[in-house]
Amino acid sequence: MPALNRTKTEAQLEDAIHAHSGDDERVLVLERAKRFKRTWIELAEALVKVREGETFLRWGFGSFDEYVTRELKLKRSTVDKLCASYGFLRANAPKLVRDDSSEYADIARPVPSWQAVDFVARAEERGAAPAEVMDEMKRAVFDEGAPAPALSRKYREVAFPVGDDERRERLLAQIVATGKRLVDLVAEPEAHLPEGVGERVEAVVGEVCEIVEKALRRLASK
Repeated sequence: MPALNRTKTEAQLEDAIHAHSGDDERVLVLERAKRFKRTWIELAEALVKVREGETFLRWGFGSFDEYVTRELKLKRSTVDKLCASYGFLRANAPKLVRDDSSEYADIARPVPSWQAVDFVARAEERGAAPAEVMDEMKRAVFDEGAPAPALSRKYREVAFPVGDDERRERLLAQIVATGKRLVDLVAEPEAHLPEGVGERVEAVVGEVCEIVEKALRRLASK
């Protein structure tokens, strides 16, 4: 009986698993791709091995990117981040990298998401956060399994500081978006606003947006 609630991607991966049942390494990567959300470390480990050994050529793919997008149904950007996160994890917290022969294999421990590892890796590469903050982030991810959203809320400003121009650019862009949304809302018949209000709002907001957009263009040209 077919599994219930299978996605199209899961079905395609299962078909590929059956089609290539004679190739253990190929099936291994496919199975890990199917279990991606639960076993990203295993998948990343297999992907790194396939990329470094160029096994994809033996399987008839012209490049690693072609292999991961066509066979594993993964975006190239996702695979790049997965492999980079795995490399960072292997270098900074080798005890978390799956290895059945390791002394750590039977120790229960939280497994950080690849997004959380990617956040810490990018923060270290940016180099803006003090060393003690980086150590704190690594403990939160590697020892406690802190999720990426929590990391972002707590450390985003110190790890990825925003310059004055960038902060102003974001604010100006929000003003334009909010202004256009306001014009759309007051034009809704269900608002039952007095006659002419919509036109006056559109005129004022249009003037503001024009000024703001000029300021944005000046910032972009710096």
